[in-house]
Amino acid sequence: MRPHVECIQEDDLCWHPAELHGGEGQARQRNLSYDEEDGSASTRVVFDSAWHRPAGYHHADIEWYVMSGQVKLGERVLGKGAYVRAPAGLSVPEIAVEAGTDVLIFREYGDWGFSKSAKDRDSFVSRGGNTASDEPGELTVVDSSRMEWMPNVYEGDTQRFLKLKLLYLDPASPDNNNTGFVTMLAWAPPGWSDNRLVHHPVFEEAYSLDGNLVYNFGTLDSGTYFFRPAKVKHGHFVAGEERGWSGFFRLDGSLINWITVNERVVIEGDAVNYDLETQAPVIAGIPVRSRSTGPWDLDGQ
Repeated sequence: MRPHVECIQEDDLCWHPAELHGGEGQARQRNLSYDEEDGSASTRVVFDSAWHRPAGYHHADIEWYVMSGQVKLGERVLGKGAYVRAPAGLSVPEIAVEAGTDVLIFREYGDWGFSKSAKDRDSFVSRGGNTASDEPGELTVVDSSRMEWMPNVYEGDTQRFLKLKLLYLDPASPDNNNTGFVTMLAWAPPGWSDNRLVHHPVFEEAYSLDGNLVYNFGTLDSGTYFFRPAKVKHGHFVAGEERGWSGFFRLDGSLINWITVNERVVIEGDAVNYDLETQAPVIAGIPVRSRSTGPWDLDGQ
């Protein structure tokens, strides 16, 4: 299981050798979120040299989002804003990456394993490709820079000014109670705000690409990340006045907004060995969080 990570600024994280098995070249990664049970992970990867890997088969569902640089997948040349998804066990073309390329790479339901041969594919493919179905998956390649921003399709009048670009929707989702994965870009226009708390029946993670968004856990600036398990309340959003805010989102199901208003946080009890007047507030269950995002705002949250 992945831990609750809220408002981690990636500059606070260590660089590690990139987990890109079977390739040749130099690359490093920062682990934004990591499931030590099955190897699922969300990472930012920088290629310090040209990198190449032949065609083969991933052991996990894999997603790449190009933030800068160039990736060649088979005969297709992909630049900034390109998105690729390859389900586990699917034959993926050879890939070549230019030095200096910067990408977000996500793994789900598996580790960094990569096989050049299909003969051992049955040993690591347990879900048939799509995360919500046993149907074979397909390679998804999208150029988000050529997509138009669409209105927010999710519930909530206050959130109607948000804009989305849908990069991936599990094709099995409508037949499986919307449990399939969703990947998208989101943009909040300058000055956008929503003073409600929300929570969802699915996990939600995002990497902040541009601008800033202030909310109860801190401020999402460029390079800030969160992984939020299902049912964690969050909110009181205010987007920056200059550029608004944009981010890369992943969810393991349809984004249903459960709304809370007139919220209250009450912590009561009898002090045993400390002075209630002088001791700082105590909050249980604060998620993982990095220091550079600033102090917790304990007033009115």
